[in-house]
Amino acid sequence: METDARHRKIRTETAAVGKFAVVGILATLTHAGVATVLLETGTLSAFPANICGFLVAFGVSFSGHYFWSFSHLRRKGAALASMTRFLVIALSGFMLNSVVLALWLELTPWPDLVGLLFSIAIVPALSFLGARLWAFSHRVAET
Repeated sequence: METDARHRKIRTETAAVGKFAVVGILATLTHAGVATVLLETGTLSAFPANICGFLVAFGVSFSGHYFWSFSHLRRKGAALASMTRFLVIALSGFMLNSVVLALWLELTPWPDLVGLLFSIAIVPALSFLGARLWAFSHRVAET
């Protein structure tokens, strides 16, 4: 029986990784799409466009992870705690994204759009670890 429980846990965690990837791809495409439209239409420059893309993508990302990717970890009454923790992770990722974008814009002659898309793409793996191990994990000792 212990082996069955271990196999179920492995399947659950493997499914969470796959779901995280799907939600992450959707959120990344949302971030990139919003930022690209704002940049390419001349509505905003790269940094403000990046901020707007991040904010829209955060809603997509948190909702997807809370209700789907990590639904097996969800606890009644923990939505605000999960959102707060996930916001810390997302903001940390966004700071990394912004530093990379700033360096790109300052140090390379290549198009701003390429730098914007590159800076968006580097954060997902770090976000998964933080989300799985902290944001959506609610053991009693962590409250």
